[in-house]
Amino acid sequence: MFMFRSVLCFLMVLSVSAAFVVGDQQTAGAQDKTDKTDKKAKEAKITKVDVKNRTATVKMPNKTKDKDVETTFKLAEDIEYMDSTGKVATIEIFTSGDLVLIVERDGMISKMTMKTKSETKKKTESK
Repeated sequence: MFMFRSVLCFLMVLSVSAAFVVGDQQTAGAQDKTDKTDKKAKEAKITKVDVKNRTATVKMPNKTKDKDVETTFKLAEDIEYMDSTGKVATIEIFTSGDLVLIVERDGMISKMTMKTKSETKKKTESK
């Protein structure tokens, strides 16, 4: 009888511990998804990339968000390029028409990240 109670208590403790571990993993997974994008990142659509002159022309909403404005930015010397999965990339993957997230610093683009296809689909479907 003592052995049965011990095993039963052990199983109860084990199941409660497993529930906490699964809950922590789900919370960490949600934080990873939200932390992927920079808080200062702005959505833009690439209209032209000039690798030789290190510039990118993008269309993005103006401050009142009532229309898109085309702006040409210089690319910072220490710019970070990321593909849609978050892996380090090069400027060559970015082409006209791509939706990107850009981070601007001192009038230059310091980070450019390709938007995922699922993010693009969600935006299109919601309109």
